[in-house]
Amino acid sequence: MLIHKDFNLQDHHSFGVSVKSEYFSSVGSLEELQRALQYASDKRTPVYVIGEGSNVLFTKDFPGLIIKVAFTGVEIDQSSGVVRVAAGENWHSLVTTCMNSGLHGLENLALIPGSVGAAPVQNIGAYGVELASFIKNVRGVDISSGEPFVLNASDCRFGYRDSIFKKPEGANLLVSEVTLQLQEDWLPDLSYALLDKEFCETPVETPQELFSIVCRIRRRKLPDPKLIGNAGSFFKNPFVSASSLERLKVRHQDIVWFDTDNENIKKISAAWLLEKLGWKGRKHGGAEVSSVHALVLINAADASGKEISVLAQHMVTSVLEEFGIVLEPEVSIL
Repeated sequence: MLIHKDFNLQDHHSFGVSVKSEYFSSVGSLEELQRALQYASDKRTPVYVIGEGSNVLFTKDFPGLIIKVAFTGVEIDQSSGVVRVAAGENWHSLVTTCMNSGLHGLENLALIPGSVGAAPVQNIGAYGVELASFIKNVRGVDISSGEPFVLNASDCRFGYRDSIFKKPEGANLLVSEVTLQLQEDWLPDLSYALLDKEFCETPVETPQELFSIVCRIRRRKLPDPKLIGNAGSFFKNPFVSASSLERLKVRHQDIVWFDTDNENIKKISAAWLLEKLGWKGRKHGGAEVSSVHALVLINAADASGKEISVLAQHMVTSVLEEFGIVLEPEVSIL
């Protein structure tokens, strides 16, 4: 295990902002993790954990130790459909591996950037499917005490782009391994996907066809973070009461919204709100809103993290002033 000092994080988060951490260590085992945590304890310095850095925006240098989780390994039990995955594995590679192994359910979640360990933290989701539906348990280490933990799906308190790991009581829980329950039988979920005309125009008869369509749509709508810095969708879709939605529909009959499990709560498309206000293509310094997708902020011209953050705040303010709705970021802003 190496501890790097005064380390540039530009290649370790998908926005590609040039910021530094006081210390940095990539850990490939629990033993290396414990040694890194002990180093931070000895230095009395704060710790922040990343995977592939696909859901974090650094607005300034980090005055502590960044730990990059690089645990690897995938175990597939074909007979039971149970898949155990180390936190450092790439998420999209896992989706591909499971599908090619004849275990299904994750196809809607193809091409979501990031590591497996970050997936339950965010409860990643796409096209009507959320990771929470497939979690059997999550294992890891409490970095404040060094003690291991195992949480079943119900203990993870999953919500829309939310989990116990994003709450104060779970902030010190580092994910080292995720266990999924998948199925050999393929039962595609197209309830949300059918809202996209590309799904309607293309027959979806196999897992591979669904996987391919999802990848094609994501590549068309979302820039590749390897080519241009971004973190995918920057904001969550907001929830409003059914009565609030009715009031909004009086002024905006074309508003895009979705039902939830609670008939009194509706989900509004954040992309529609931002498109309505003309945010596509607008800039602040080197930061820019994608001209293709209003939810995507990009590092267009050597942007600073502060420039991206300020642009995001301007977007939040405009939505609040026009619609009375507060947009919340999906991205963790440091």
